[in-house]
Amino acid sequence: MKKTKTILLTVIILAFFLRFFGIEHYPAGFTADEAAQGYTAYSILKTGRDEWGVPLPISPRSFGDFKPPLYTYLVIPSVAIFGLNEFAVRFPAVIFGTLAVLATYLLVQELFFSFRFSILAAFFLAISPWHISLSRGAFEANLTTFLLTVFFWFFLKGLKDSKFFVPSALMFGLNLFSYHSARLVSPLFLVFLIWWGRKKLFSKKIHHIFLPSLIFIFFLVLMVSSLFKGGGTRASDVGIFSAKLEAPKLFIDNYLSYFSLEFLFTKGAKEASYGMIPERGVLYLFELPFLILTFISLAKRWNKNFLPILVWLILAPIPAALSRGVGYHANRVAIMMPAIQIISAYGFFLFLSLIPKYKKMIIFLVGLIIAISFLWFLWFYFRYFPKISACAMSYGWRETIDHLNRIDDKYEKVIVSRKFSEPQAFIAFYKKWDPLDFQKESQDWLKYQKEGLKFVDQLDKYNLGKYEFRNIDWKKDKNLEGVLFIGKEGDFPSNEFLTKRIIPYPDGQPAFLIVERP
Repeated sequence: MKKTKTILLTVIILAFFLRFFGIEHYPAGFTADEAAQGYTAYSILKTGRDEWGVPLPISPRSFGDFKPPLYTYLVIPSVAIFGLNEFAVRFPAVIFGTLAVLATYLLVQELFFSFRFSILAAFFLAISPWHISLSRGAFEANLTTFLLTVFFWFFLKGLKDSKFFVPSALMFGLNLFSYHSARLVSPLFLVFLIWWGRKKLFSKKIHHIFLPSLIFIFFLVLMVSSLFKGGGTRASDVGIFSAKLEAPKLFIDNYLSYFSLEFLFTKGAKEASYGMIPERGVLYLFELPFLILTFISLAKRWNKNFLPILVWLILAPIPAALSRGVGYHANRVAIMMPAIQIISAYGFFLFLSLIPKYKKMIIFLVGLIIAISFLWFLWFYFRYFPKISACAMSYGWRETIDHLNRIDDKYEKVIVSRKFSEPQAFIAFYKKWDPLDFQKESQDWLKYQKEGLKFVDQLDKYNLGKYEFRNIDWKKDKNLEGVLFIGKEGDFPSNEFLTKRIIPYPDGQPAFLIVERP
């Protein structure tokens, strides 16, 4: 028993370190979504209202995309303790990413009653490139990996002892407010679990399931009501339904793409804006034979305890398949974890059972391959990835505003190029803007809705104090006095001498130009 706890603790400590080390610097940059999460939490902490003046919102407006609220509220105590900074905003992701590893161990132990299987599944999640990447930034998708796992674990325990149905219902409810994908997958998975465990459920007395049922219903009603308060905007923005007749084909193509070798093992995510490494699979290549072995084994000899894991995996890509975009959205299908790591771990033991001779040598070689794959990912993530991800991760705002804080009091106005996505979020975050003042300013920004726009930064012009967000027209703007400009290279002529400060990306290319009027 002591050895068991030691091994599990070692895996948990490893998981925490991999997610915690240098989170304020890796992934390089800090996205507008992360800054908004932090500032909304800061505003609620200071005033009880978000930056739009809405008290304790269940669908924070953010830039107009209305985010699920759970991560924002989890950031509040972190900001209260550590202050408004990158570390505070990302720290909750580290905690829940680590807890997901523990939850995976508990779930597999409850479902399969095998310590070796449980610990390996937890270990595979602990070192997963997919999960590590999503656990190091303020990405809501990371929460659902933990919450769905814990909800399922408590449900399994509830089939034996009804008192566990209450925490299961609570985890289910919280998951509905963790991430957009969870709002569809969680109810579908719940329906399956009710069917799957129907014999034990129907044997329970009514008072054993009455309170959990009320909790389930309460959260479902609350979620549906939130859709009418802005929470459904995201689905309409990114859904495939506008394609009409092409929608079924798009759905099938999108759905199958998330089970493709390209997504899982070679190409991975299409974008780096969620801390994922493009052109690299979300899984390790060594997991491929383990996955194949599991499916072959289940086809030959069915294991009924695997049914919920397979259904989980089948349901997970549905929300992502219903959305438009560049495809291969690793964040939108993060809910596939840890089901896919559980399947990989099972395949590893099947592989061991097939080794007739030289078992110790082969285990050593496989362990060496796993270690090399893991170390290669770490080297790539910390040494090379910052150079290719910095632009997508909005790198340079911290450095830019650090410089502004030293000089902007000399200027009557600071014009910020609209080529930057949602620049007001960064100004507010890094300057720790007074939320009461921000709430007054933001009321004027609501005109974006009246103009039929989806996001604030689509307005032609809007202001936050002396900061003005709009396109820079240098032929006209260079004649303005007492103005400082923040833009990109394309905002200023290359053949004109300008007094400027360049904030570079990690690869040396210009990220921000801070320009004074000549």
